[in-house]
Amino acid sequence: MICAATVSAAQNPAAAGGEGGYGQALSTIYLAHQRVLGIREACDRIQPAQAKATEKAFIGWQARHKLLLSELELRLTQMIRGASSDERDYLRNIGRHEGAILDYRMSVRDDLLGEPPEAAAKVCADFRGYLSGPGSDFHKQYADELRLLRQRRALK
Repeated sequence: MICAATVSAAQNPAAAGGEGGYGQALSTIYLAHQRVLGIREACDRIQPAQAKATEKAFIGWQARHKLLLSELELRLTQMIRGASSDERDYLRNIGRHEGAILDYRMSVRDDLLGEPPEAAAKVCADFRGYLSGPGSDFHKQYADELRLLRQRRALK
């Protein structure tokens, strides 16, 4: 449900949450999550025999980020609601944003699927390691963006 405000925030930060800092920070982290999803989808196609290993690594990554991903969803929904004049406008905006985010994730997937087989296989092998390693910790990798986001209280 969430996604497209982040693409809009990247393209037009003022329209997506003020002066750009908040919207841009939300966009950066949310699109990083979408990138993980796109790579995962591509790797499942590129190396179907490794899909279970990729799934296991992804489930671990997702469990470590469960609260953060929920927070991002909430903040994005609030940002879209705040930019909408009424419920009808909100539904139109959320639909537009969902489409843009899906387009981004599919472009990540399709870009990887378009790589030469050896290069794509290496990316997928590295991806499983990334998901399990310290470099995939969004709390650390996006600490500055999270600090900026958390200056605003998220409503529940």
